[in-house]
Amino acid sequence: MLCCPHYHCQMFFFSNSPSALSLYLSLSRRPGSCKEEIKFQNRPATKPMSPSDFLDKLMGRTSGYDARIRPNFKGPPVNVTCNIFINSFGSITETTMDYRLNVFLRQQWNDPRLAYSEYPDTSLDLDPSMLDSIWKPDLFFANEKGANFHEVTTDNKLLRIFQNGNVLYSIRLTLILSCPMDLKNFPMDIQTCTMQLESFGYTMNDVIFKWLSESPVQVADDLMLPQFVLKEEKDLRYCTKYYNTGKFTCIEVRFHLERQMGYYLIQMYIPSLLIVILSWVSFWINMDAAPARVGLGITTVLTMTTQSSGSRASLPKVSYVKAIDIWMAVCLLFVFAALLEYAAVNFVSRQHTEFIRLRKSKEREIRRNKSEVLNDGEALQKHFVDRAKHIDTISRAVFPLSFLIFNIFYWITYKVL
Repeated sequence: MLCCPHYHCQMFFFSNSPSALSLYLSLSRRPGSCKEEIKFQNRPATKPMSPSDFLDKLMGRTSGYDARIRPNFKGPPVNVTCNIFINSFGSITETTMDYRLNVFLRQQWNDPRLAYSEYPDTSLDLDPSMLDSIWKPDLFFANEKGANFHEVTTDNKLLRIFQNGNVLYSIRLTLILSCPMDLKNFPMDIQTCTMQLESFGYTMNDVIFKWLSESPVQVADDLMLPQFVLKEEKDLRYCTKYYNTGKFTCIEVRFHLERQMGYYLIQMYIPSLLIVILSWVSFWINMDAAPARVGLGITTVLTMTTQSSGSRASLPKVSYVKAIDIWMAVCLLFVFAALLEYAAVNFVSRQHTEFIRLRKSKEREIRRNKSEVLNDGEALQKHFVDRAKHIDTISRAVFPLSFLIFNIFYWITYKVL
C-alpha cells in the first residue's frame, strides 16, 4: 500500500481470531497538505520559446522596436566599426580615371534594444529579410560612380545579432570608384586611389564611423592585377565632411598602385627604338641611291607617327606632357632628323654644278679654254662629294651617341629618381 509521506501508516495484527487476520490501518497526519504537493508535482514543465516567438518578441510588432529610430536616440552617437575584404581588384581605366573592385563590406554597431537573455545561443544568424526590421547606418561611398548588389543565388548579405546587442551586417558589393590620376610619369607612375565611406543623412551627433582596430582592410591571397602591383601599405584616414547641412562622419582608405611597364616596353618602347635604329641605316646607303634613302626615311617617319598616335589612344586628353610623350617625340625627332640629313647630303653633293655654271658665265669675260673649265669642274665635284660623304660619316656616330645620352637621362629621370 502506497501512503502519502505526510501520513503515518500503522498496521495491527489481532490474535483473538485464529482463523482470520484482521488488519487495522490507522493514519495520523503530519502538518502540511499532501494534496497540494501532489498537485504541484503534476504541473506540466514550461516549454522553451520557439525562434519565431523569440524574434517576434525581440523585434516584431509587439516588441515596441522601431527601425526608424537609431539606437541611443537623443543620446550619444552610434559608433559604427567598419572593415572591408577585397575579393577582386582590377579594370583600372586611365581614360575615365576610375577603378573597379569587388568587396565584402562589414559594419558592426551596438543596439541595446536587441540585447537578449531568453535565448541560449550567444549569437543569432538571421535571414537577410530581417534587415528591414532593424535600424542600419546610412553608409554610402562618396567617390562612387557605379555600384550593384549581388543576388545569385540569394542576396549576398549577412545579419548576425549578439546577446549584448551588437549587430554585424555584411554585404557583397561591386563598385566603380573615381580615382584622379597624375600621368606625368606614365607608364612608370605610381597611382593612389581612395575609397571614402561616409554617412549620408546622420551627422556626427548621431553616427560616427571608425575603422576596425585589427585588419581593417583585408585582401584575398590570390589577388592579381594585370598592369599594377597593389602595395601592402594602405593609409587609413578620417575625412570628415563639412556641408551646409552639418558635419558628417567619413573614413577613407588609400590604395597605392605601382604600374608594371612590361606591356608598354614590348608594345611601344622596343618597337620605337627599332624604328629609330632602322632610320640610321640610310647613313650607310650610297647618297646616289636617292629613292632608297628617301623611301626609308619617309617610311620610318610615318611608322613613328602611327606609333605615337597609338600610345595616346588609351590615355585621356590631358594638358601636361607625359613620359611616354617625351619618348615618342624624341624618337620622331631622331627619325625626322635622319631624313633631313639625307636632304642636306644631297644638297651639298650637288653644289659643284652651281659653281660650274658660274664659271661658265665668267668664261666669256676672261676667255679661258674649255679644258681648264672641265678640269676645274671635276675638282669642285670631288670636293663637294667628299664633303657630303663626310656628313654621312659624322652622322653615323653622332646620331647613336646622342640617342644613347638621351636614354641615359630619360631612364634615370623616370625610373631611378
